[in-house]
Amino acid sequence: MNTANPSSSSNKQGMAIGGLVCGIVAFLFFPVVLGPIGIILGAVSWKAGNKMGMTATIVSIIGLVVGMMLGAAMWSSGA
Repeated sequence: MNTANPSSSSNKQGMAIGGLVCGIVAFLFFPVVLGPIGIILGAVSWKAGNKMGMTATIVSIIGLVVGMMLGAAMWSSGA
């Protein structure tokens, strides 16, 4: 008998999408804040069994690193 909550599947998907959005936005805006949020959301979703959570985690890590590198480049150029 399956007594799983049907909304748990959509909750995992929602966290994965939220993590993916945070990771993508972290490339250009607030990578120090949005990158870790995306990593956490993606990792929780991934651990819950959603394969999209893995994508969200990876994109968020890359967004954090690249966003900080772009920010450092802009800061050092004086722009």
